[in-house]
Amino acid sequence: STFKMVVHENDPKRKDQNDDPDSIDEKNDSFLDKPFFDPENPNNNDNWFANLVKNDYDTAEALYVGAFLTIMVIVSQELLRIVKYGDMYVPFGGGGGKLF
Repeated sequence: STFKMVVHENDPKRKDQNDDPDSIDEKNDSFLDKPFFDPENPNNNDNWFANLVKNDYDTAEALYVGAFLTIMVIVSQELLRIVKYGDMYVPFGGGGGKLF
């Protein structure tokens, strides 16, 4: 069986009725559709990461994911330390290192 969605002509959620470029939805969509990195941009000819993306995409993707996850782990550890130590928190300070 096939599911078909019926859209009424006066439905306020219809995309073609809400094409106001100043609406929050349109601003949000344009922000999310804007690329933040374009390896084909002529300004990126000397960029080693742009060249890696063009020549070996899998390796570039692995490096990007590794760097992103590393940064997120460090940020989450520091946020946990802020919650744990409160006023005694020292940014990027060494812990006790005592496992047992």
